Amino acid sequence: MNALASFTPILAVSVGSLLYLVTGRALERRHRAASVAALLIAAAMVLLCRIPDSIGESEYGFVVNDFSRLFAMMACLGALLSVVSTAGAAEREGIGTINEYYFLLLTSLAGAMVMVFATDYLSLFIGVEVASLALYCLCGSRVSQRSGSEASMKYFLLGCFSSAFLLLGIAFWYGATGSLSMVVQDEVPYNTMVFLSFLMVLVGMAFKLGLAPFHLWVPDVYQGAPTSVTTFMSCIVKVAAFGALLKVLVLGYVYPQAWSMSSLWLLAALAMTVGNLAALQQRSVKRMLAYSSVAQAGYILVGTVATAYGADGIVASLYYLMSYCCMTIGAFAVLSAVGPDADDIAGLRGLAKRSPFLAGCMTLFFLGLAGLPPGLAGLMGKVLIFSEALSYHLYGLAILGVLNSALACAYYFRVPVAMYFQPGSSDEGRIPVTIAAVLAIGACALAVVLFGIFPEPLLAIAGKAAGTLVGR
Repeated sequence: MNALASFTPILAVSVGSLLYLVTGRALERRHRAASVAALLIAAAMVLLCRIPDSIGESEYGFVVNDFSRLFAMMACLGALLSVVSTAGAAEREGIGTINEYYFLLLTSLAGAMVMVFATDYLSLFIGVEVASLALYCLCGSRVSQRSGSEASMKYFLLGCFSSAFLLLGIAFWYGATGSLSMVVQDEVPYNTMVFLSFLMVLVGMAFKLGLAPFHLWVPDVYQGAPTSVTTFMSCIVKVAAFGALLKVLVLGYVYPQAWSMSSLWLLAALAMTVGNLAALQQRSVKRMLAYSSVAQAGYILVGTVATAYGADGIVASLYYLMSYCCMTIGAFAVLSAVGPDADDIAGLRGLAKRSPFLAGCMTLFFLGLAGLPPGLAGLMGKVLIFSEALSYHLYGLAILGVLNSALACAYYFRVPVAMYFQPGSSDEGRIPVTIAAVLAIGACALAVVLFGIFPEPLLAIAGKAAGTLVGR
């Protein structure tokens, strides 16, 4: 019974999503559809708090512990905030099939939860494919616009390419160990086959995380997909992929090894540098945030590199990941509230007069991403990440991270300057914002401030989860 209880949060989301396919027109109204989705996600979050930890290392390829529960909770909370903040946006953006939209969104969330609970490669691969296939369709859900179809097709083709690498890495692992489990009973022989397995799996997961040089899908997909979809995937994909990558590294490949640490060091350095340099050239806010997500993934990976010397690196990465999710969901939710086609920086000129609330929150999110007050969660996250790197003599990575953070200010400041200091069109009126969007965006803004002022509770949760993973 304890083993079956592990599946209840996933069943609540996946089985509940079938309501959108079997109830016909009963859920077609946008507020009713969004309310049902929010209730299903909230039910999954309640079940996550109630299900017991797994007895033993693995039950049906799943493990429930503090680590997997934290990542599943982050995925659900991110999905809930995105659903609430963009409840009325899907229809405005030209997504005509509301039922299918929420069915795919909940299916993708179920796949993400499978990824973070999985302890064998078969379950992991199934979770990756379920989450990815739903996202491919979501990106092209605005069928009337060519950009959405192009983004969906590009995401699909490159996603298939990355899945092939992941599957090949799993095959090498099976050839080396004779098992699909991430945790093998005998000591893993560190030979060429294991090394190739690590490289193939790392390439597959780096694509999902959007790490350079495997980030080519990110800007086109973020820009071409509806803003409501981008709000959802900007958090869920990062959370699920990072949780899966940490499990694979620590449980499977018994990180650190010299070759695995060098690979992660290189990926972190490339992601920070390429992401920030590319973002400097953007006028599209969505493409800017897309390249910013590449750089932010690099910062998160810096803490993972420092994990070679202890669990504190994972704690710093988890704290920064939680802070990043609040900032990026909030930023995309503001864009969604401004309008279905709000993308270019010029479209945000004078936003402070049209909606002081949206302008103030957007400024807070961008300052947080830059690591500046009053976005204290972003500042504290960067301090923790770079402190861990310096503590373990990763001087090159720390210096590169600090320089990239300073460079990023050049493009993060563009949006607040446009909103407050550049006049907008005279015929633009005030922007109506729904109560649901105000609550969701306000919650993200409050979290960005409070996480920085009172980081201890969040660090305690992250420390407990990291200790569960490393101590296994």
